[in-house]
Amino acid sequence: MSFLGLHKWMGLFVAIIVAISFTSAPAYAKAATAKKSEKETSAQTTKKKSDTKKSSKKSKKAKPKKSKKVKLSEDDPKAFTKALLYDKQGVEYEIVESKKKKQTKKDSPQKKEEVEEVNTFDFSTILPPITHEALIGSPYGIRSHRLHRGVDVNVIKDEPVVAAYPGEVTMSRYNKGGYGHYVLIKHPNGIETLYAHLSKRLLNVGDKVFPGDIVGLAGNSGRSSAAHLHFEIRYGEINIDPTTVIDFPHWSLKPGVSKFSMKKARSEHRKIQSKLINNNYYVVQAGDSQGDVANWFNISIESLCRINDLKPGAPLKVGQKLRGSK
Repeated sequence: MSFLGLHKWMGLFVAIIVAISFTSAPAYAKAATAKKSEKETSAQTTKKKSDTKKSSKKSKKAKPKKSKKVKLSEDDPKAFTKALLYDKQGVEYEIVESKKKKQTKKDSPQKKEEVEEVNTFDFSTILPPITHEALIGSPYGIRSHRLHRGVDVNVIKDEPVVAAYPGEVTMSRYNKGGYGHYVLIKHPNGIETLYAHLSKRLLNVGDKVFPGDIVGLAGNSGRSSAAHLHFEIRYGEINIDPTTVIDFPHWSLKPGVSKFSMKKARSEHRKIQSKLINNNYYVVQAGDSQGDVANWFNISIESLCRINDLKPGAPLKVGQKLRGSK
């Protein structure tokens, strides 16, 4: 082969290599571009996530603050009423410690004031258990050799009887020969109110009650000769005369009940218990039965047995002393 022929073939070979290199170059470029695009996409994604986090943080910060709880002071005599009303409305509340408790021992004048506060009770929010003016048929006190623990208010049969305070029903039952249909409500302030001789009870044990809620309908069930409401106010073992709090004939509250003296109520309770000792005993005579003694006290045989720990129908001993009330 001549020199010119060899030169021709060499030129063709070089042309082919150059063509191949130009043909494969875009693949490398594409790979590089793809890598670059991948990096840019990753950076954009990271940036978006970062922006999302920042946006989330901002939105969290932008959320409105939760409403503060309503604060009720232990010093407020109406705190229990407000608390129950807030609870019914779904409003959050917090009982704040009494300022008196935070006082130092050196504050003797404050101590005196605290003792005075403990010995007083606020009846200013109590509601009369009936919805109109009414006369008292039988007052609180010793009656028929026993203590009549409440007042009998003249009412119309089947008229509504309402709760005097907010609280919870602890008893709702029928007492044969005594209270008849009656409801007992325990109030957060320590007071209990009792509504007896009802024709119908509308509440059950455990029911939550608010002032003015209907407890039942007035009647003459149990040991009763005519329609009336037997209404009691109790504080522990102390019986409080309802007429010292409520002026029933005028359907209003007595003056000064916002600072009702519990010390005075205790004193009056002790006095009437002392008088009751001389009126509350019956000495069994020959031939006396449980029914005879129960009639003398004007109570049921069931009540006589409960008060004196007797078995129903058990014979009585001559000279035995029996009580008509505790």
